[in-house]
Amino acid sequence: MPLGIQQNNNFAQIIVDIWNDKVFYQEQEFPAGFMAASILNISEDDLKELIQAGGAPTFLFPVVIQGSDVEAARVLPILRERMIYLTKEIWKYPPFCYSNPEKELRRIDILFDDNALSKIRTPNSEFQQEFLIFCAAITRIPMAILHFIAAGRFFELDYLRRLKKRNETYFAMAAHDCFSSKEFWDELRELQSWDRDIEPFSVYPELTSTYVFARSPKNEKEMVFVERVYFLRLTDFYTYDLMNGLHHGHAPSQCQGCGRYFLTTNGHTPKYCDGVAPQDNRYTCRQYGAMKHQKEQNKQHPVYRLFNTRTDTIRKHHRRGKISDELRQEALCLAGNYRDKALMNNDYAADGYVRDMELEHIYAEAEKRLK
Repeated sequence: MPLGIQQNNNFAQIIVDIWNDKVFYQEQEFPAGFMAASILNISEDDLKELIQAGGAPTFLFPVVIQGSDVEAARVLPILRERMIYLTKEIWKYPPFCYSNPEKELRRIDILFDDNALSKIRTPNSEFQQEFLIFCAAITRIPMAILHFIAAGRFFELDYLRRLKKRNETYFAMAAHDCFSSKEFWDELRELQSWDRDIEPFSVYPELTSTYVFARSPKNEKEMVFVERVYFLRLTDFYTYDLMNGLHHGHAPSQCQGCGRYFLTTNGHTPKYCDGVAPQDNRYTCRQYGAMKHQKEQNKQHPVYRLFNTRTDTIRKHHRRGKISDELRQEALCLAGNYRDKALMNNDYAADGYVRDMELEHIYAEAEKRLK
């Protein structure tokens, strides 16, 4: 069978297949650490919305179980709508955005059907247990995401970003130092002070695993052993994915261009991602960053410094009416030619460039060309 098949993922459990530095979820392949890096990209506003969406049902489903018949009948339709809304919010984020939403929607239709109210309220019934498991599982997800984001962003900002090398050894030392630091746990405790028991971050994820057999991703004629890993807590899944990625030399990094987190999979010290640059959608952040860096270097280059000074003066003279538009255009063209010649010819840059870039010389030569 192919990797990632027959996993039976839902809100109450996350199941992934691990093979080498790859993670397989719902028959889709991801580099180790991809999910942990991707979840860090939720905006603060979206995170608040998600937490609010998860908080509302926690006050409603106990009423359906323990309230009067009248209260339960009134609240159940409201709870169903809140659950559908929460489900749609959760589906925006990994790993759930890679799942089939229809399966969970059908489950909601069955569990929250008005005609099922009597079964929901039957003490210790199998239906009631399934209803409670679903409610508890889905309402814990927003807090799991909140706690992991706080831990992941702290780790990236205060430790990963400072590394001189990006490999397993340096990542392991950074993880040890971060997750042993008082500052890290003080920040996490402050965040968890009012909901300490709901999906707290842990360095030691709880999981169970077994082995399954699958076709090799490299050669379909070969079979390989694949570790299938089960998580009952979403926080544990994210932590495991982060650590598994670090083990293989993968780590999250925040793009200095767009601010989004992306996964690095080599030893290079990253600054920019390959996403579309918000400053100019014609370029990726990496391309835009390289262009910006080149411009900054050019500003310090003596050839460019003189060129920028002269061309600024030429434009200023034109704005003040001292020279015509035709002379401005010709003078700027000449200055560009002198600049390019100086960049290509070191002897000219050291001797003739400064002389040719005198304003009197540029204007004189430009006037000759216009005659």
